[in-house]
Amino acid sequence: MDYLVQLLVEQSRIPGMKSGGGLKSKAYTAIEKGMIHKFGPEFSKEKIKNKLKYSKPNLTVMKEILNTSGFGYDPINKCIEVDQQVWNDYIQ
Repeated sequence: MDYLVQLLVEQSRIPGMKSGGGLKSKAYTAIEKGMIHKFGPEFSKEKIKNKLKYSKPNLTVMKEILNTSGFGYDPINKCIEVDQQVWNDYIQ
């Protein structure tokens, strides 16, 4: 997922690759080529779009949590960090 996110960010920063709040087909084609080059032929545009479709709700929740005071992200362990008391306050 890390490499996919990297490719998405790269494509979104290229002028002309976004349209209507999303990426254009040619951006997904470039992402598909990058994924196939790194991981093999099992990655298609459709699989990439489905992965994003099903990941988006989780990413939205993560963004909301990380924007809340007391929460942080551990890039080494690739997880959200929070003090127990902050978590208890958050879930109430």
